Parts: sequence; C-alpha cells; structure tokens
Amino acid sequence: SDTAIVIDWGNTIDEAINHQVQALFQCFQQEKKDFIRDVIPAYSSITILYNPVALWKQGIENIEGYVRNFVEGVLINCTNRKEVEQPIVRIPVCYDPAVAPDLTAFCAAKNITVATLIQWHSNEIYRVFMLGFLPGFAYMGTVPESLAMPRKAQPAKQVAAGSVGIAGRQTGIYPFHSPGGWHIIGQTPEALFQQNRKQPALLQPGNRVQFVPIDIDTFYSLKQNKNTCL
Repeated sequence: SDTAIVIDWGNTIDEAINHQVQALFQCFQQEKKDFIRDVIPAYSSITILYNPVALWKQGIENIEGYVRNFVEGVLINCTNRKEVEQPIVRIPVCYDPAVAPDLTAFCAAKNITVATLIQWHSNEIYRVFMLGFLPGFAYMGTVPESLAMPRKAQPAKQVAAGSVGIAGRQTGIYPFHSPGGWHIIGQTPEALFQQNRKQPALLQPGNRVQFVPIDIDTFYSLKQNKNTCL
C-alpha cells in the first residue's frame, strides 16, 4: 500500500534468507517508533507498515523519504546482525487415522509404514518461517525430502483445528476448523491460537518446533483437560 515499505530477497524458501529476515525483524522490534504500525516478516521479505498522520503531525513534509531513510538506517545498523536463536517448542501430536484422515493414504503413496512416517516427521526440528493463511497458522520447514508431497488436487472442505499437515516440503498446524489442501497426518490437542492469551499465537516466526508423538488415549485426555480449563 502507500503506507508500507517492503524489503524483498526474492520469491524463495531459503533458511539462510529467512535468518536474515528474522534478524532484521528483531532489529525493527528494538526501535519502538510511534509511527511504525507493524512489522511483518515472511519467508523472504519483511513489510514495514507506518502511520503517515503521526509523522505529518510532527511537521514532517516528505513522509515517504523520512520513512525510507529510517528503514535504510536500520538496515545499515543491522548488517551482519545474527538472529537470536529461540528455544525449541515441543508440540504433542497424535499420528492416528482416527484424527488424521490422510495418514493411511499418505503412507501408501510413500510406500512406508505409519511408524516410519512418525519417526521421520518427529525427528526433525522445524523452523517457523512465517505466519499466514489463518491467525496462528505457522508455515514450518523443512520436511525431509522422503515426506515431501504436493498439495491435494482437491482441498478438503473441512479440516479439524489442531490438524498437522504436509504440503511440499512444508508442515503446519491448522489453528481453526477450516478448508485446507494439506495432507493431514496427525493432530495436536494444543490450542494454536487463543485470543485471551498475552501472545495469542502459540508459535511465532523464528521459533524452532519439534513434534512429540502421543497415542490416541493421551490425545483425548489432553484435549479433554484443555477444554475443561477453557
């Protein structure tokens, strides 16, 4: 829009580039300027939204030039800055056909057992590249090549909240009931988004995530306890 500046590294999914995006995002967070409405990191870009009225009230005439100079200054000061590594977030996941409608077909297509899928999917530590699609939906990668699968040709009309899916070499968790085109291989009892939490989205860009396998009984027990507490 006319009140945003985008810094773009190109249309690509690359962990090294995303580290640069997150390092710059952390630099902007430290600035705490009143005229900055929001800073939004993505896979390979970062968007800075600003409030021109706030700058106009300060008597600044060339608002776009002022913001551009500010952004370029942050870029210069942030050169070679390393992203602050975050602790691993461990999320319980039940890999069972009762809560994972695509699990059996996915394993058949890959010619692997469910046990193998669980081992391959849960052994990785995934990076949250960005949030999007739905509030709290974290795009994570990178899924092992052996588990990579294109999106469904025909999206499902209803995917349950907490569903864990794979699309391409990405994995993600649906925070709400919604349509979706990812292959659902599991489900977590965790709430990915709660409006009354201090930080509504459980996962944030730059987080590291590992899935912890649980059985179906543990899944229903944890889910029941969480629902009771709400």
